Amino acid sequence: MPLTGHPIVTRLTRAMKLNATDIKRLAAIFERDLSFRKREELVVQGAEFRNLCFLKDGYAIRYRLLRSGKRQILKLILPGDVIGFPVSFFDRSSYAVVAVSDLTYAACPFDSYIRLCYEQPQFGLVLSWLAAQEAATYAEHIVNLGRRTPIERLAHLLLEIHARLLEVGLADEARFDLPFSQEVMADALGLSVPHLNRVIQQLRADRLITSNSRLIDLTDISALRRLAQYEPMTLAAIPVLRTDDIGDGSE
Repeated sequence: MPLTGHPIVTRLTRAMKLNATDIKRLAAIFERDLSFRKREELVVQGAEFRNLCFLKDGYAIRYRLLRSGKRQILKLILPGDVIGFPVSFFDRSSYAVVAVSDLTYAACPFDSYIRLCYEQPQFGLVLSWLAAQEAATYAEHIVNLGRRTPIERLAHLLLEIHARLLEVGLADEARFDLPFSQEVMADALGLSVPHLNRVIQQLRADRLITSNSRLIDLTDISALRRLAQYEPMTLAAIPVLRTDDIGDGSE
């Protein structure tokens, strides 16, 4: 199945040099594109899920639903993200994934990706690099919920979404379409919707952002970064080793 123009290719090639043959090998393990409608569940909490799905277009959320009915959003899923990671590494899912817009993703069985990694170890490496990036994002979300003030949380999340969309060519240098509702944003930030709305108004009043519907202009990115204590991180490229650099382990 062709992956030409897929945002996951954009992400992978930022971390690793991939030639046309590499892309062809990766594309060969994908069985099909799957389409989902808004509000359809992609991963069910407590169920087994053994696929890696690379989001092509549309948006979703990864969340945990508690017995009280309260929802904590763990990740906002954007084009180029991997659905089925890390759930495919476990016997069942501890969270759910639901579409918040119509979306399409390319799906492959987890076992097929593992086979590819045995045959082409660089694909195992690149998944590790993506995992490191995701771990860093999770760490910032912990700091957000545990120590940042509501206005700092929102500023940080807006900067994160902008950076992630920019990485796959879906944002301008200081402008992007925010694809998530205030309800979703509030659940991601641990705020009520009215509180979130007040914080948005404060960012506008301070002339840090302007917005029209869901179009967000970051009118003073430097000040927004200072407020959020946001430090952009660029994922380091996977080192390219020559065959004679690897060695056979002998002295």
